[in-house]
Amino acid sequence: MIGGLKHTGYLDAVAAFCAMGPGVFFHQHAKAADLGGDCCADLEDRVAELEATTVRKGNKKVSVQIYGKVNYAVLTWNDGAETNTYTVNNYMESTRWGFKGSAKIAGDWSAGYRLEVEVRPAASSRLNQFDDNNAFDPNGALNVRWSTMYLANKTYGELRWGLTATPKYDITKDAMEYISTEPGEGGGLSDTLVPDFRMNDSFRLRQSGFDNAEGLSSLAWQNIARCYSANDQFNCSTRRNGVAYWSPTWEGFSTQWGVYEDDMWGGAVRYRGSFAPFGGATGLSKDDPWLFAASAAYEKITDERLLQGAGGGAGFERNFDEWAGSAALKHKPTGLFIMGAWSISDSSDSNVNGIFNGQGAPQMTAWDVQGGIQRKLHWFGLDRLGDTAFWGGFSDVNGGFAPGSNPNSTQICQPACQVGSLGVRANMLLPAGTFPGIPFNTQITDSDVNTWFLAFDQQLEAASMHIYAVFEHFEPDVDLIDSSRNRVPLSIDDFNLGYVGGRLYF
Repeated sequence: MIGGLKHTGYLDAVAAFCAMGPGVFFHQHAKAADLGGDCCADLEDRVAELEATTVRKGNKKVSVQIYGKVNYAVLTWNDGAETNTYTVNNYMESTRWGFKGSAKIAGDWSAGYRLEVEVRPAASSRLNQFDDNNAFDPNGALNVRWSTMYLANKTYGELRWGLTATPKYDITKDAMEYISTEPGEGGGLSDTLVPDFRMNDSFRLRQSGFDNAEGLSSLAWQNIARCYSANDQFNCSTRRNGVAYWSPTWEGFSTQWGVYEDDMWGGAVRYRGSFAPFGGATGLSKDDPWLFAASAAYEKITDERLLQGAGGGAGFERNFDEWAGSAALKHKPTGLFIMGAWSISDSSDSNVNGIFNGQGAPQMTAWDVQGGIQRKLHWFGLDRLGDTAFWGGFSDVNGGFAPGSNPNSTQICQPACQVGSLGVRANMLLPAGTFPGIPFNTQITDSDVNTWFLAFDQQLEAASMHIYAVFEHFEPDVDLIDSSRNRVPLSIDDFNLGYVGGRLYF
């Protein structure tokens, strides 16, 4: 992350001062300052003290870094009948700011903290055909993303506690971040586009042939394509209150493990490296022509305190198993790259049971493949601005309707309800009218969403900024049965969206 309050040139000035001698700058009368016998050492100490008091208010022991990003876009969408344009807070990577602090303890030991807040109004993942601003978000205009402390050692690793990342967090995007981000640049191509449905999560499904507001379903895209533990399709973990351990990096490998509220634990392994397949430097050399990254993680979520499940009934136990990972490869001389991500989500909730067919929860599986080029291009002088990237890809999310994902809801929410309260109940019943052309109760038995996309990203290196443009096309398929277990025909309109915008890092 680019960031913060930087200090450059102080030591260079000190070196120049010492090389030329204090006499060049001070007249004989300057002796009253009495810099002491070793003027350079004393001056370095004073410069260090000045740095400390400039960056840190009231504390010379803990450094402070201010960082963040602003990411807004203009989104145009079409749900099969309606077309509209919104200005959105791009939740591929939302607008946010934060503080990082660190302090040296002794030797290789250090401690620190991270506090981060996210801006929520006009969040692209929370808007729909009825809400273009998310102005009445019951969770407020700001959201605390990080509130954590750590104790670190260069040899033994880092222990974190507080509201912090789970090991599985960002596991499906960090491979792309590694191959597409220059050190210190602040954000890779995953800040422009991720496999998750961050632009149309909360938009309502439209049954084909029903072209007015009453023709929209009470189900949203996130209700037919999601993990059991989250609204996302791939990045199905987040930050939680807990304790986590992050190992040092050894030969490009690192591991993470943590336990979190309420009754959740997980682990991950990551690799970051480079190589030269035909000789030369190998391992982690900056001269290697190939960059490679791969990650995989597992998460277990249980909760025995839920007294009533979706659809009613006695108490039940929550039990989720979720896996995910990503891998990416880039040839630095040409800028060509390829990336893949996958996600699997299983539920063993004791109350999930199809009302008509008696079957349990389906397994959600998702895959995504992207490929393209990122390099300085000499077209129209773009190389003077920074890296230019063109890429595209395909993804598929199967079985992602996550029955029981909202255990405290006993009915499908209608369009007047707040975005985010939607969900398929544990018995998978869709009440009559969930889709306007189906006036009787049905059970959802399967779902599938295919997506293809194209993207452009232009770095503006001098301003620590990117401008971008993306087009995405979504094709849904939902299987329903009636009380006699007969298949109920249903056709849902495709969804198209395009957005252009910019993000700036600080």
